[in-house]
Amino acid sequence: MSGPDVPGPLRVVLADDEPLVRAGLAGILETDDGIRVVAQGSSGEEALAAVRAHRPDVVLLDVRMGTMGGLETLAEIRRTAGSLPCLMVTTFGEDEYIAEAVRLGADGFVLKSGDPRELLLAVRAAASGGAFFSPAVSRRLLQTGLGTRFIARQEARRRFEHLTQREQEVLALLGEGLPNPEIAARLHLAEGTVKVHVTSILRTTGARNRVEAALIAANADAGPP
Repeated sequence: MSGPDVPGPLRVVLADDEPLVRAGLAGILETDDGIRVVAQGSSGEEALAAVRAHRPDVVLLDVRMGTMGGLETLAEIRRTAGSLPCLMVTTFGEDEYIAEAVRLGADGFVLKSGDPRELLLAVRAAASGGAFFSPAVSRRLLQTGLGTRFIARQEARRRFEHLTQREQEVLALLGEGLPNPEIAARLHLAEGTVKVHVTSILRTTGARNRVEAALIAANADAGPP
């Protein structure tokens, strides 16, 4: 399977029940020579079948689909394929779905109406072990209080302050959605060292995944170093 450490394009499975949207997303992805859409589906069932058949590097799921939606599909992928990177495609007005996707362990969110470059950045970030929020989604999470539903600002700050200075620096960059290689480059660290710090951050803060850790960073007002 291709990926950050394996030559070849990143393999993506894409599921959306609107044919025009699905075609548009696939078209954007395939403008990047380093990304290849290996399968498309119109439902969660088709997405799961494609995951089993193609073993992709990243799965892109529409939040709402007909018979089996993106949230149910995400939950099943987490049950059967563990940490396979999954990005959710969403629209404004789907705040409750976004909140549930965070709880289920989504690796990021891309707006259908967003900048096409965000889609490419999101796929690359997720494949490299990062988390990605379209900026508009991040603002929406904080403005509506959905981010603080997972952890209040005061509690986020308390947990942030329990981290070492280096861990705080790593978490601030993780909060920007940066994958481990970019965090390592920004802080002049070995990538393996960053992985150790991320593991410690998740354990210390109680975050279940990088997206929840990113919300802690945002709620703690952790700016980049």
